[in-house]
Amino acid sequence: MVSAIAMSRQARDRWSVAARSLAGTLGAYGVTSLVTAALSLLLARIGMDRVEAVTTATLLSFAVFALIAVAAFHARSAARAWMWLIAIAGPPGLAVLALLPVAKG
Repeated sequence: MVSAIAMSRQARDRWSVAARSLAGTLGAYGVTSLVTAALSLLLARIGMDRVEAVTTATLLSFAVFALIAVAAFHARSAARAWMWLIAIAGPPGLAVLALLPVAKG
């Protein structure tokens, strides 16, 4: 029979894997979408055609997603992975807010 301590450790390990999986998929998707939006707005602002800016940012988003997903599984703990995701999401989120076009009206 397995003791309660071993079950607790096994449950902790499973929750850690689940949290890392969510960070590596949903968290990486959220941060990548912010980076993609910020980059496309920035490229359009500096003079690139809007279609080319969105295409360029979208193509780069595949590499960004892969890097973030690998980093989420490389982190020492699931909590540290989520803290990094939140920290990384701040600058592109602020950039999107700053670069959004103002509605004329």
